[in-house]
Amino acid sequence: MGQRIDQFCDQLREKLTMADGGLEGLKTKIDSQAAHVEQDVQSHLDRVQKRIDQTRAKSEAAQAELKQWAEQKKTATKEKISELKAKHETAKLKSRADFAQRYATASVDLAVAAVDEAERASLEAWLARRDAEAAVHN
Repeated sequence: MGQRIDQFCDQLREKLTMADGGLEGLKTKIDSQAAHVEQDVQSHLDRVQKRIDQTRAKSEAAQAELKQWAEQKKTATKEKISELKAKHETAKLKSRADFAQRYATASVDLAVAAVDEAERASLEAWLARRDAEAAVHN
């Protein structure tokens, strides 16, 4: 289990580092008031949107997995699990563990997708602010 947690941390760290690096580069361009900064932001937004589109099916499947887990969680009481343990119903316990692992994997997939969504929202907010400021100055 420790290996899976390490893998999750690595995936999330990698995604956050990638987002931070991209946004940091844009921030530098914005701060230097580069001539084509709006194009650069729009281009970065297009790349983020493409990543979101490419992982949409995976995210939707992950959301469905989370819903299934929530439904199963309602019926898997502590007493029922204790009963399975006491009766040594290993097949059912293993099935529950496998499902819990799929739930964990789905949660990781959604966390990674949420980083992309947050990055997209930040870029869209910057472009909207730029439009508002341009309207004031015209």
